[in-house]
Amino acid sequence: MNKRRMTIVGMIILTGFTLLIGRLAQIQLFDTASYSRQHINLINQSIAQRTSQFIVNNGRGILLDRTKKVKLNGDEKPALVLFPFLNDKEWPVQKLADIIHVSVSSIKASLAQAKDPFIFQPNALTLTKEQMTAINQLHITGVEALNVRQSTDSLEDSYIIGSVRQNPSSLKQRYPELLKDGEIAQDTPIGVLGLEKAYDPFLLSRNQTKLLYHISAMGDPLFDKSVRVTSKTNTEYYPLKVVTTLDTDIQQLAEKAVDDHHLKRGGVVILDAVTSDLLTMVSRPEMDPSHPFKNGNLMLEPQYPGSVFKIVTAAAAIQNNIVKEDEVFNCDQNPYGTGKGTRQLGELNFENSFYQSCNYTFGTLANRMMETNDQTLTQYAEQLGLTQKVGWTDDVFRFHSFKQVPDEGQNSIWRNNEEPYQDQEAIAQTAIGQRDVRLTPLSVANMMATISRGGEKRSVRTATEIDYNQPSGVKLTTFPKEKLKGKSLDSYTIMRLKSLLRGVVENEKGTGHRLADTQYPVAGKSGTAETDKDHTNEWFAGYFPADNPKYAMVVVDLDQHPGEHKTYDIYHDIVDGLYTLDQKSPS
Repeated sequence: MNKRRMTIVGMIILTGFTLLIGRLAQIQLFDTASYSRQHINLINQSIAQRTSQFIVNNGRGILLDRTKKVKLNGDEKPALVLFPFLNDKEWPVQKLADIIHVSVSSIKASLAQAKDPFIFQPNALTLTKEQMTAINQLHITGVEALNVRQSTDSLEDSYIIGSVRQNPSSLKQRYPELLKDGEIAQDTPIGVLGLEKAYDPFLLSRNQTKLLYHISAMGDPLFDKSVRVTSKTNTEYYPLKVVTTLDTDIQQLAEKAVDDHHLKRGGVVILDAVTSDLLTMVSRPEMDPSHPFKNGNLMLEPQYPGSVFKIVTAAAAIQNNIVKEDEVFNCDQNPYGTGKGTRQLGELNFENSFYQSCNYTFGTLANRMMETNDQTLTQYAEQLGLTQKVGWTDDVFRFHSFKQVPDEGQNSIWRNNEEPYQDQEAIAQTAIGQRDVRLTPLSVANMMATISRGGEKRSVRTATEIDYNQPSGVKLTTFPKEKLKGKSLDSYTIMRLKSLLRGVVENEKGTGHRLADTQYPVAGKSGTAETDKDHTNEWFAGYFPADNPKYAMVVVDLDQHPGEHKTYDIYHDIVDGLYTLDQKSPS
């Protein structure tokens, strides 16, 4: 009996050893490059454990402004890189301090706090070529002066540029073939917001440049001066350069205007009125790089437009010729004609109703039109480009329906497809931009651009081309100007709309008269939409110069308090600022 037990125990032990040896063989010999369901490369992980590294250049593609001169998502700058193992060794720190003109204590204090290699940059230290040469001639292990790709000063960490971060599940979903072929690794960062997300297939890093030191288990360098730089991809053509439509001077102007007037929630969209190319987009609150999805780009999210939507109602009324000759409207009444309104405007004709934004007039006209065609408001919103997403979309290489603005939200006119069409109050509310109407500021800016150029609908481009990394600027592909599908307004209707929009500013009682003294004459429409008892959305959407439109712009305050008019102040500052910029560099 004891012999049998011993045999069983021995077999169990032998089986255990066999399984253990098999497992070790799997780890050490067979699955070293793709271990477990996560396909971990054990060789790389082993090397990583014995290596201290600093990423000199992440290898990601470059976003350029429309001049091709300004890099928007990082540029190479001189930097001093220090490795934390310097804490535990004697080295000529005084010589380094003398070269860069800082105190020894500041260098040691920064090293004491470091867990990983870092850029030492006290008081915005900028190294000269002579300083870089002198530092590297010291031949100190763990001290390197070299050009490092760093954040730019203006647009990086903004919603328009977006965010890049590691997301293995999304990476696997987007690029399974590249991952399978080993062209990218599971920890390769990808764009998750903004232009970084839109053009990620072209920006995707396949070539990081790293500064490496082999280290011991204690964190000390194994071999003196064992630094090496790794880089594997052909840099003759890569990284690719995406030439965006953004104008950094205009972006900085808009950012300053928004911050000077303390806009907390809202933003600015500026388009080229001729092409609908995006020149500027500002959204507040600003993006938190640590939590990029916290607030979102509010300029791409549908918002209550208020009376800005009266442009649609006015267009329908003009084109259907439903306003009777010499007809006036009792603008002391509410939108439904059932009692007094919040504003007592007296009796106004159609034009003055638009200038002063009379709710009763447009509620009445909408109900009159919907009696014969319950799709009227939807049809005219479509003709102004408000029912479809306006971001540039087309096939590019193997990418079907490539979207230049992937985060753009979908507008809505009616939430329910049947019931509101028969409800006079619902129709009136919709006609003045309340109830279920939601429009993105981007689409409203594009509507203003459409009107300004005579009714031609265009999609909004955020980039014009993608170039190879060559001085000659050889193009990989271009993004042509693109018209939006669907019917457009008649030229007569557009002419009348332009007159109405200019009157909003020119007329002394017009809701946009605060902008009558801007350097460029403005045409546009105000909008105020109630969101709750204490807050409203305040819009101004327009284009300028009114007689020869160059810009289409929307400014919106999504957290307006009674008595505040930040929207107009910001609009005024930007219009005058653009006039000044244009005088300096006329185009």
